[in-house]
Amino acid sequence: LHRMFGSIDVPVGRLIVVDNGGRLPAIPRAHVIRMPDNLGVAASWHLIIKSTPTADWWAIVNHDVVFAPGDLAHLASAMDDGAGLVTLAGFAAFAISRWTVERVGYFDENFVPAYCEDADYEYRCKLAGVEIMAQPSSMRHDTSSTLHDARLRVENNRTYGDNRAYYARKWGGELRGGETFTTPFNAGGGLVVQDRALAA
Repeated sequence: LHRMFGSIDVPVGRLIVVDNGGRLPAIPRAHVIRMPDNLGVAASWHLIIKSTPTADWWAIVNHDVVFAPGDLAHLASAMDDGAGLVTLAGFAAFAISRWTVERVGYFDENFVPAYCEDADYEYRCKLAGVEIMAQPSSMRHDTSSTLHDARLRVENNRTYGDNRAYYARKWGGELRGGETFTTPFNAGGGLVVQDRALAA
């Protein structure tokens, strides 16, 4: 986390850290939101967005990335020019605009604790006509570094399969190319589903 902070080379309006375990000490320049347990990726992203409701856009970043010089300046420039969603390393580091959230909705918190929420949002952006801009970057990302913990790796082996199965039920096929539905669970209506019970 501190290594990532050290690579930030642009002014930041408000720096928010979601601590899914409540163990981090105070961090200079950052507002730390301590949770007693893991909210999951999507819910944590929402907490950041909802904590700054007047922002025009949000940059959301994993703790295990290190930005290359200029990455954040280019990201901010794209967002200030009206981009809807810009990724640097997939959804390990991305920026999302207020208008994108208004059009596409929030991320689906039913993908717990992590994985497939990004593919779901990509597909919903496609359906809503929101372009996702992939910005070239030489940033460093220690992919899935959380899974170096053996206990979390075992748990992920179960939850990842559950999330993929939920995705297939929601969109009528496998992620990133196998989808057949244009609304969640082929039920008509909008692109947002708030409750996993709707998939039953």
